[in-house]
Amino acid sequence: MKTTARRMSLFVTMLVLTIGTAFVTPASAGTTGSTTAQATCTGADSCWFTWGRIQAGDCTMDNAKWTLRRNGSASFEATIVSSDSSDAWLMWVNTLDSNGIVLGPVHHGGDTKFVKGTVKNVWHWWFAEGSFDAGFFDRIHSMRITSHC
Repeated sequence: MKTTARRMSLFVTMLVLTIGTAFVTPASAGTTGSTTAQATCTGADSCWFTWGRIQAGDCTMDNAKWTLRRNGSASFEATIVSSDSSDAWLMWVNTLDSNGIVLGPVHHGGDTKFVKGTVKNVWHWWFAEGSFDAGFFDRIHSMRITSHC
């Protein structure tokens, strides 16, 4: 009986470690990564969300900042680079409530995908404007950037 219990315990431990590893593996070329930043917009006229370094494939984005305004307008800035030529940084952004539930996307002209081309080994500033549903402003607690290169 003890042998069966030990085997089951070992099996469960290995399963948990395997599943955990699948979720912490860093993004590599051609993969999509997602990261979240927190702030609370309640009662403010504007709020901002910042990220450190984000990597997706050959691309790197640094010092990303989204600023949201009560009127539903949004602005973005970051620096980007790629170690390969002819790459582009693709980004989708969602606003989330305090429970991590998606309130809605940030978009520009109805498109939820933001795209910026890169130049091999040269850092560039990326500025973008967008909008979101202003009715959710006071409920916004965090933002999620999903990226692909």
